[in-house]
Amino acid sequence: MNKLTLLLLSLFIISCQSSKQTTELDAGIPAWVKEYPVSDSHYIGIGIADRSTHPQDYIQVAQQNALQNLSSQIKVSISSQSVFLQMDREYGYEEDYKSNIEVKANEILEGYELAGTFTQQNEYWVYYRLSKQLYQETRTARIQEAIEESKYFLNKAIMYYTPLKEKYIYYVKALDVLEPYLSEPLKTEFDRETVFLGSEIIARFRSYIDDYQIFCQSKKIKAMIGNSVDRIKLTVQHEGNRLADIPLITSSVFLELKDLSQSTDTNGVFITSVPKIKSVETVQKIEVGIDFQAWLDEGSDSDFIKKLFKGIKTHQINVPVYVYTPTIYVQTEEKHFGKDENGSDLRFAVESALSEMSFTPVGNKNDAQIFLTVKADTRKGIEKKGQKMFTAFLDMNVQAKDLEDRVIFSKTINKIKGIQLDFEQADNESYQQAIKEIKKTVIPDFVNSFVKD
Repeated sequence: MNKLTLLLLSLFIISCQSSKQTTELDAGIPAWVKEYPVSDSHYIGIGIADRSTHPQDYIQVAQQNALQNLSSQIKVSISSQSVFLQMDREYGYEEDYKSNIEVKANEILEGYELAGTFTQQNEYWVYYRLSKQLYQETRTARIQEAIEESKYFLNKAIMYYTPLKEKYIYYVKALDVLEPYLSEPLKTEFDRETVFLGSEIIARFRSYIDDYQIFCQSKKIKAMIGNSVDRIKLTVQHEGNRLADIPLITSSVFLELKDLSQSTDTNGVFITSVPKIKSVETVQKIEVGIDFQAWLDEGSDSDFIKKLFKGIKTHQINVPVYVYTPTIYVQTEEKHFGKDENGSDLRFAVESALSEMSFTPVGNKNDAQIFLTVKADTRKGIEKKGQKMFTAFLDMNVQAKDLEDRVIFSKTINKIKGIQLDFEQADNESYQQAIKEIKKTVIPDFVNSFVKD
């Protein structure tokens, strides 16, 4: 036997040994690991965990992964009679509901069995399966149990003598127990009629909630900018009866509100207030609604169920507050180097600036609520022989008083400078600079004095 023949024979023997070892190794790997099982009778779930990544809890991780894999195969179809479709047409909850269905499917999964485990190096495998027939039978039984529990709560909710708060909570509980099955029609007998239970709960809840009405007891609210509105009285009624212990929510785009009540008192009255009106908007609205959040929290822990009930519109009102600005009589004393020439440039500037900021200047003192006086006088700067430019300084005081002769605003600006070719032109320039100060700072400061804290 030559050397080449001997070499080929050795390679053949090594190849046979290697093939035998591989076959023996493959023989130890379960078929469900080699290839994902397909079954007409069972849902299959296979999970893997890395033992080096999860040294303490790799078994639990693999089990959880297997159950998630199993539940992902269970497709829940949405019935055309389900309450979900009814609500989705109004509020668009499809994406929320689909994700919620997947979560609930994991939470209520039962009846599955362990079909095998396998360990290979750092990998730990788990194989679960669930009989499709058993799953359907179990789901049907659970739906029926949930329907009966839901009807119990619904009966409590519609009983005449059930307190209103408890009615609300029972309605929420009635839908809450059905949450995993809201994709189903939930057809049943209730109150001697055949109903789709989810839709029946929502319909009856709407009828109940529509009987809550909010009223404003305060007459037409009018207030001047800068003033407060001390007591705005609100009441809540249900079927014409005033209710105590009903929390309200108040809000406004423009108004800062201070609620003086946490809920309606024994007379059914809730009081809110406006510490100070700070906007010149002529109509400023207070939005008022009933705060059912605490009741909702008692009825359900589910964010999805809470979102459904929050989406059902309840009675709200807008309380208008009619805001007006004070009428202002403007008078000026405009002197030029100590001489009063009965000028009116500053008065026109003040009245124009007030109008631009939604305040109302008037020409008759008897129509005024505020009297605004401007006193201005100029003085010459240093005069030197041969100078080509001349300077004038204007000193100005602005003061506002109310009808009771109280000073409500005062501002003094000195040395407003005007520089020109002679004193007369410098005097005129200083008045032009004063007009700019009136528009830029004086009147804005005056207006802000009404709204600042």
